[in-house]
Amino acid sequence: MSSLTKITLLLALLVAGTSVMSNACFLFNKNYVQITNKLENGEDLTLHCKSKDNDLGEHVLHKDESYNFSFCQNVLAETLFFCTFEWSGQVHKFDIFDGSRDPCSHCNWRITHLAPCRDRCYKYD
Repeated sequence: MSSLTKITLLLALLVAGTSVMSNACFLFNKNYVQITNKLENGEDLTLHCKSKDNDLGEHVLHKDESYNFSFCQNVLAETLFFCTFEWSGQVHKFDIFDGSRDPCSHCNWRITHLAPCRDRCYKYD
């Protein structure tokens, strides 16, 4: 196989977002997200996070419990994970990781009644 063919195949894999090595990020660092239930009155938090390609399922967190996930950001740093948060019959939505907004490789979120907070607090969508 010629060098040009090898380079073309490698670029095609990168553009498609396919990892060359199993469970490893190629060229980019792995990103980690932690979501912690900090609802002020001790309620359980039900969360459901997804990206365009991955549905992480529904999870219930008791007070101060956390849910963690990791992923490899796509080549153009356009990765987006969005979540719904539910407690006491209320549903709120928020983009928990937005490649164009979040420079962190370890994003630790605290979910409160008023807002999701990391280094600062944001508004629910």
